[in-house]
Amino acid sequence: MSEIKLGVDVGGTFTDIVGVDGSGNVFLEKIPSTPHDQSVGVAQGIKKMLELLSISPEAVYSVAHGTTVATNTLLEGNGAKTALITTEGFRDILHIGRQNRPNLYDLKVTPKPALIPRRLRVEAKERTLHDGEIFIPLDEEDMSRIICQLLEQGVESLAICFLHSYINPENERRAAAVANSVSPELPVSISSDILPEYREYERMNTTVINAYIEPRMAKYISRLSGRIKDMGINAPLTIMQSSGGMMTAQVAANRCVNTLLSGPAGGVLGSEFLSAITPYKNIITGDLGGTSFDVAVIQSGKVSIRSEGTIEGYPVKFPHIDIETIGAGGGSIAWLDTGGVLRVGPQSAGAVPGPICYGKGGKKPTVTDAHAVLGRIGSRLAGGIELDVDAARSIIYEQLSKPLNMEVEEVAEGILRVANANMVRAIRVMTIERGVDPRNFVLVPFGGAGALHAFSLANELEIGKVVVPVAPGNFSAFGLLAAPIRYDSVRTYRVRQDAYDPLHMQAVLDELAEQIREEMTNDNISEESVKFERHADIRYYGQACELSIPLTEGPVDEELWKSAIAEFHSQHEQIYGFKKLQDQVELVALRLSAVGRMDKSNLYALQSPADKPAAPEEERPAYFFGKWMPTRFYDREKLRPTHKIAGPAVIIEQGATTVLGPYDNAEVDERNNIVINIGAQKEA
Repeated sequence: MSEIKLGVDVGGTFTDIVGVDGSGNVFLEKIPSTPHDQSVGVAQGIKKMLELLSISPEAVYSVAHGTTVATNTLLEGNGAKTALITTEGFRDILHIGRQNRPNLYDLKVTPKPALIPRRLRVEAKERTLHDGEIFIPLDEEDMSRIICQLLEQGVESLAICFLHSYINPENERRAAAVANSVSPELPVSISSDILPEYREYERMNTTVINAYIEPRMAKYISRLSGRIKDMGINAPLTIMQSSGGMMTAQVAANRCVNTLLSGPAGGVLGSEFLSAITPYKNIITGDLGGTSFDVAVIQSGKVSIRSEGTIEGYPVKFPHIDIETIGAGGGSIAWLDTGGVLRVGPQSAGAVPGPICYGKGGKKPTVTDAHAVLGRIGSRLAGGIELDVDAARSIIYEQLSKPLNMEVEEVAEGILRVANANMVRAIRVMTIERGVDPRNFVLVPFGGAGALHAFSLANELEIGKVVVPVAPGNFSAFGLLAAPIRYDSVRTYRVRQDAYDPLHMQAVLDELAEQIREEMTNDNISEESVKFERHADIRYYGQACELSIPLTEGPVDEELWKSAIAEFHSQHEQIYGFKKLQDQVELVALRLSAVGRMDKSNLYALQSPADKPAAPEEERPAYFFGKWMPTRFYDREKLRPTHKIAGPAVIIEQGATTVLGPYDNAEVDERNNIVINIGAQKEA
């Protein structure tokens, strides 16, 4: 076998491994995750794949990894004991926040507690003015005393965030130098490195989160790198970041806040790659697993990147893929509220005990149980799980059907309708509510349950095509292999429209480019392998929020500025429904990204067409639209390009199931994607 590259995505239940060789052959492996130490499961999965393929570790030339270590650390609240040093008089910024409520009329909302208790938020004698002038130089002797006191209290990590340091980081850098001299082993995160942007609360919160998760992330990357090397693999380890690009392991260890959305990013990048090699340039992604449903939108082959967001109630600012997440999945529990109305989720049965039909002790009906009762999934799942349909049917009857005085099939179909309605709302948030017509897009479902629901979601949203990629259950891991290396840099740059200075703007962009080039040199990345992308954060003068506008290629001049303003007006109208051509706009920040090229050399290779029609493995009834219908069941491994399938049909593969409704048909394209034409038989 030729050389192979590996993508490894760690989920809450399973660790997915995807390998692709030089000929474009795809190899899949799925093993249970090891929550106590994810690196154990990653190493075991890689070892198992190498053994199954009978290849040596030296054949591995790339390992791309998506991890939830940072996310889990924040969600579980088990990060390092962290202290914050900030400007005198400003230690309560974390507590005060923005004073806004998640729900406007909820007067009893409980504020999210700060990650750092007040006793560990310390003030330093220093002050930088809004224009960058050092008004009070840092008192280094006092700083040394503060750090010694914090160490005596058992502090394991340190965040430093001084007022206006995004303009002039001198005092912050001096403070970090003092901390390193007092305790060289103490991890230090400074806001001018993590987030050199204005908005003190978001900048401080982001820096604190980085410091909070850094020790655990650094240990994890160190352990994983060691395990990979001990296996004899000398390939570089790269980590998926929230913005959809890869970064080196060392960068990920230091700027771990950028990996908080590493998990969902892989599948979206896989979809972006899919758009690059297929005619489908506008894609809605639907990542449906056991507990959550993640939605992203790709327009004209490009993923949408945001700079602000909220994670577990904490406002953050860093580049990340624009993703909407809701609590809906195969394990979502169906229940009756006090009014006797059927509800689904957000509670989940998880992997343990899981759905009733898995036979692992589950006692509450789930979405997966509804599919089993309706005959829409195979009798055996990946891992050899034999489905106990009778048990699922019995409990749905006792807990739901009997109280509702309805047939079990009616209730099971109702469970799916309620779950689908929740997912449709999530898609509407990302499309219709932003002025985007979903009918102009194709739906790309992945995750274990994505393709189970795709035909229903497409019907509801009037989407004409569903494209089910190869190995949808492992698609997030596959996306890691397509993701390019990425570096991001930003600089606050506030200029009104009438004060625009192209020479100064160019100088700032040049400085950002030099920063990125220095990072690339440290990581041994050549400039020839990346493309620079420029964005400007623009808003109407007096607004509180801004839009990130791409800057056209070419020199920074008056024409570029006019083009950016015109694009801002257009996007503002699309998103908010109006534009104010007569109002002044304000430039708030400049962003520069260095993005590597997607490797399309051997991924998703063209496949030979089929020499005979597709043959079903079996035919048995499944329940659609209120009645049982004869349904054909196919093995996806036996499907080849040009194969055509008419619904109702179920396509089974390791880790995922695809359902065609009664009025749908499908064809396997030249890259082995299943292209479903929704309602095609009804139209004919």
